[in-house]
Amino acid sequence: MSVLNKLLNMLDELKEENPDLANRALLASETLKSGLSEEDLQDLEEEIEEEEEEEEFDDSYVEFSAEDTSKFFNSRESMNKKLTEYGIYMRDHEVQKILLLEEIEEVRRNNEQWIESLKRQYGLDLNANYTIVMSENNNGNLAFVKD
Repeated sequence: MSVLNKLLNMLDELKEENPDLANRALLASETLKSGLSEEDLQDLEEEIEEEEEEEEFDDSYVEFSAEDTSKFFNSRESMNKKLTEYGIYMRDHEVQKILLLEEIEEVRRNNEQWIESLKRQYGLDLNANYTIVMSENNNGNLAFVKD
């Protein structure tokens, strides 16, 4: 009966969707119904009514199951923990970055001061630019070369 019921439903849908074929769909459904006894026809109508009742569904308020509610809150808690971990990591990373940049700047400043003190120690022109290169003597020492 359910196959016949599905065919009749499909023909009803066809009538609604395509008015040009409504007469043909109606003729086909009447032909299908004509081969049924009066009792079968009543059973079919009851079956169609039951399916229509089952199809009606009010989705304006749908309550979660206890399991889905628990999963939802666990998932949200997990997300909050990860966001907190990320925030702590980023804060620590920024602090570490700032400390390292300050240390790098201090080393750079000390190197520049040391190079300036070497220029004074060797009696170089403090207003001139010098490049530091390997010594021509190949003894591993460095040398100032005026630009």
